[in-house]
Amino acid sequence: MVIGDLTSTIPFKVPEVVPTARGVLRGFPNVRIETCDSKGTSGGYQTCARRAITEKVAGVIQGFVTARDQTALTRAGIPVVGVSDDTSPNSFPVSSSFALYVSLGVGLAETGCTRLGIVYLDGSDFLVDYIKRGFESRGGKEVARAPVAANAADLSPAVAKLTGAGATCVAVSLVPSGAAQALTALRQSGRTLTIGGISAIFNEDLLSSLGSLADGLIVVDSQLNSHDSDAAGIGQVRADARAVDSKTKITEQAVVAWIAARLVANALRSTSGEVTPASLTTALNGLRGVDLAGVVPPWTSQPLDNPSFRRVFNHYGVNYEISGGGKAVRQGEFYDIAPILRTK
Repeated sequence: MVIGDLTSTIPFKVPEVVPTARGVLRGFPNVRIETCDSKGTSGGYQTCARRAITEKVAGVIQGFVTARDQTALTRAGIPVVGVSDDTSPNSFPVSSSFALYVSLGVGLAETGCTRLGIVYLDGSDFLVDYIKRGFESRGGKEVARAPVAANAADLSPAVAKLTGAGATCVAVSLVPSGAAQALTALRQSGRTLTIGGISAIFNEDLLSSLGSLADGLIVVDSQLNSHDSDAAGIGQVRADARAVDSKTKITEQAVVAWIAARLVANALRSTSGEVTPASLTTALNGLRGVDLAGVVPPWTSQPLDNPSFRRVFNHYGVNYEISGGGKAVRQGEFYDIAPILRTK
């Protein structure tokens, strides 16, 4: 079953995950792919989880869901691959939000910055601490952090706090609308700053609306950016998705769904007899060195020692710099953050 917010009351939905998963698995004629729209609500997600259990699906490929409590799926032993829980014993997260924030810290340090400021959504210090952890693992120092309310109309006080503390780079951890405000305020500060964020926030739509204002922005990913037109792996994502629907939008979530479906495909090839949640989980846990066309480094389902990140198998980051009004240009190769995640 493919689960995701195919529709939503908030301006973020991921219908592209369905044709992408179907495209990857189209070579398995005996595999039936059900879909379920979690609709951007907790109730919608639980309805999908109950359907998966009732219909006795072998596994779930999960795109972005606004609210996800995988308890029911965990109890049923159904493996969840994609945007999934970091700790469940039957979870295979392709993209971990906590690990990605560690990568954001590392990524900004990779630019040569040594003094970090962070502007973030008030109440999300737990995420900010991951950014700090990544940055300081590379020898840098967090000099200030500035929380802002979700509906803040003026971000100049927050920017002044960061620049006043001597920050030379700034990590932005806000919802997309707030990130646009922050980027504008930082550009208008009169300081030369390296500004970074994750691709889930600085997505295609936001970059398009920002235009040249986004030039120079560092966007950190845990897989190849969906707009990396020079990457053969992204070409393969596009070909697989559009083999099912020629109008499929190739986004970060499409890339995550493609990776998840490729992992399921590899697991299916190593499973003999009836495919059940137990047999599929065993096969997914047994994956070693799976070639994912460079979209992420070869995949191995080897748990980490730290229980907080035990199921983080994609522990990599890669930097992109935005230029030409929205074009993502890769800066170097993947860097491995597993040594940071292993420390408690």
